[in-house]
Amino acid sequence: MLEITLSIIAVITSLGSLWFTDKQWQRIKKKVAMLSDAEAAIEVLPTWYTGRMMSDYWQFGLVTRNGSVIAISSIQALSDDGKWIDVNLLTSDEVPDMDGCTFITAVSDDRRSASVQISNIVMAYELVTS
Repeated sequence: MLEITLSIIAVITSLGSLWFTDKQWQRIKKKVAMLSDAEAAIEVLPTWYTGRMMSDYWQFGLVTRNGSVIAISSIQALSDDGKWIDVNLLTSDEVPDMDGCTFITAVSDDRRSASVQISNIVMAYELVTS
């Protein structure tokens, strides 16, 4: 009788462990990786600005749905699911004076990093010419 009871406890413990392991695996699979290689990023988000903005340091504008312009110098990484980009913001001193534009910029020179949801970008362009 003791052997049967111990066997039942072992089976229940094994099933609980299996269930817990499956839940952890589901969480790990949901994690998003960030791609910093421009060639790999173009495969996820095949737009002209992905490769250019990842390989150049320049003054770019990302226009959002509400009409604000996110002023960036480069894209640092792109999520492998194509939903987010990590960017380097320009400071307000680096943004050209453009009437009628509301720019989103870095608050200081040492606080330039930001993450942007790609679905909120409606247009990308260069703020200045060479």
